[in-house]
This record gives sequence, structure tokens and C-alpha cells, in this order.
Amino acid sequence: MIEVDIVTPSRRVLEGLTVDRVSLPTASGTITVLPGHAELVTLLSTGVLTLPEDAKERRFAISYGFSIVRKNKVIVLAETCEESSEIDLDRAKAAQKKAEQALTGVLTEGDARKQQLKLQRSIIRQQVAH
Repeated sequence: MIEVDIVTPSRRVLEGLTVDRVSLPTASGTITVLPGHAELVTLLSTGVLTLPEDAKERRFAISYGFSIVRKNKVIVLAETCEESSEIDLDRAKAAQKKAEQALTGVLTEGDARKQQLKLQRSIIRQQVAH
């Protein structure tokens, strides 16, 4: 079994949850961590983190951060993390529209990247909320 902690700058999302696997959205694609996994520190990208629990799957929308895997423990340090039940679908849709509208205008490279990240996050939040 694997023990999982998920922490953001504003709160502890999970602490000490025991599962048989963890799927993480990394900068190079989704990885699944199983018991006995090699020690690892990896960058996380905006995406879906999944944890099996009681014959169903808990899903979380996370924004960038990093994860540490060692000795059957996974620590996720993410900028944001919301479980599917916490996501306001209407708010996520509104954020998507706002980002899409902003991207139609003239933006600096930095502002365009910021809006692209907001768009990506809003789409992931909608996927997780379903």
C-alpha cells in the first residue's frame, strides 16, 4: 500500500490516505505509482490526480507543483488542488470563457501564457467535476 499526502500553500487536502496506486499528471505525461516504486522527485503539470478508494476513484484537479515518491509514500505539493466534489462547474465554465476571450485580444507573451494556463486549468476542473 501507498500512503498519500496532498498539500497546497493554503491547506492540507489529504494526509495519510492509504491506497494501492496513485496516478499523477507529470510534466512528461501521466505516471502511475505502485507499491515499491523507485524513489522519485517529479514536476507536476496541470491535470488530473486519481486515487482508487472503496471500489471507486477519487479525482482531483491539480495545478503545477511537484511530487516526492519514497518508501511507499507519495507527497504531492501543488499550487492548487480540488477534489471533484469541491468544484463549482458553473465557475469553471465561466473561467474558461473569460480565458478564451482574453486570448482573442492582443497580449504580451507573459499574459498570453497566463491566460493559456487559466484556460487549461478551467478545462481540467470541468473534466474532474463530471
